[in-house]
Amino acid sequence: MEQSSVYNDENFSSWKRHLDIVTERARIKMEELNVDSLVALSAENYYYLAGFPSYFLYGRRQAGLAMAVMFRNPNKKTVLILNEFEAASLPKELMKRNEVRTYPIWVDVDDPYNIKGEKYQNKRPVSFQIDDIFKMLNSALLDGDVEKGRVATELQIMQYPAWESLHKNTKNLEFVEAAELFQELRSIKTSWEINLLRRTAFLAEKGISESIKIAKTGITAADLGAKFKTTIMSDPDCISARLHIISIGGDFAPRRMLSTYQGEEGDIVKFDVGADIAGYGSDLARTFVLGQAKDEVKKIYNALRTGHDRLLEIVGPGIQMNKVFEEVMGVIKKSGLKSYNRGHLGHSVGMVIEEPPFVSPSETTTFKPGMVVCLETPYYAYGVGAIMIENMLLITENGYEDFNKLSRDLISL
Repeated sequence: MEQSSVYNDENFSSWKRHLDIVTERARIKMEELNVDSLVALSAENYYYLAGFPSYFLYGRRQAGLAMAVMFRNPNKKTVLILNEFEAASLPKELMKRNEVRTYPIWVDVDDPYNIKGEKYQNKRPVSFQIDDIFKMLNSALLDGDVEKGRVATELQIMQYPAWESLHKNTKNLEFVEAAELFQELRSIKTSWEINLLRRTAFLAEKGISESIKIAKTGITAADLGAKFKTTIMSDPDCISARLHIISIGGDFAPRRMLSTYQGEEGDIVKFDVGADIAGYGSDLARTFVLGQAKDEVKKIYNALRTGHDRLLEIVGPGIQMNKVFEEVMGVIKKSGLKSYNRGHLGHSVGMVIEEPPFVSPSETTTFKPGMVVCLETPYYAYGVGAIMIENMLLITENGYEDFNKLSRDLISL
């Protein structure tokens, strides 16, 4: 495959196995829910079913620009609907295992050497023709013998033109929300996904390690952010900093553009960061201090660290998430931070920074082998700033694998 090393010969078989597992799991869920077809419209879920990301879905976030139509019937190939310009990037493996249907956009691709042997001759549209794309969806469903029955799709994310076109162009079908179905499928990672996430955690920690080397009084969050991004982007497979919330001193609020406040002696330096490789990203956090920490900061950090230690002690397969939340919240409060108040203490992670399920008081889901989760004990306060410890873990049959190697101590810089 002519792609990055994520899809090189060494990883190719793992990627193909990932595609097989996703298809197998999806069909099992469709059988359980009596769903005849599963249609992915969002960037992440299209990528999950198709096996390759859509540039236009990620860039425009408009439902319907690309679709993956999977059938419960194993004799029917998954249909990928996308524009002909983007279809030229599809790996050969996906062309073999899926049926690809394309539609024209404003971009014309010439064929002077007759490589494709065909050429679109009609007038090019100025923009995406959503109605025409949903007509293609209806045709794909009919060809897949889904003329009646239940189709699961992402109704919640559809803009009105897409929703209107869906109902105008499809008849005799019952559409049901697919959000929970995708959530359950994506919460258990394949080996290919786990390897990517392990790499993103390593890369984010490398970014932190290199960034703190330049940290001293007078440093700004913008300086540290630039160093973090430069470091992780040295990996040719890294797409971007999935997350780079870096704060110094009392300015704890997240910023799209990092602060230029110059750090002073005793200021807290908090990294809540991640790296993106092939659309999968890490999310981890560490806290440092410029010089000597104030006594109040030490007290707060000790309570958070005690709670985080307890998180790592009790998490494992079969443990209910709300039970973990309740116990750890109690530990933190008993450790001296009586005002501590959180909606959750962690979450799944993968294609999105924070994915369900969450370690929250209402979540009865248990930790399962194959889950990759981020466990966190964050704290924000006026006059103090941001303090945070967050680790990425792979839940295993007997416990977990911690993707993080950096110390969880409050280190003076």
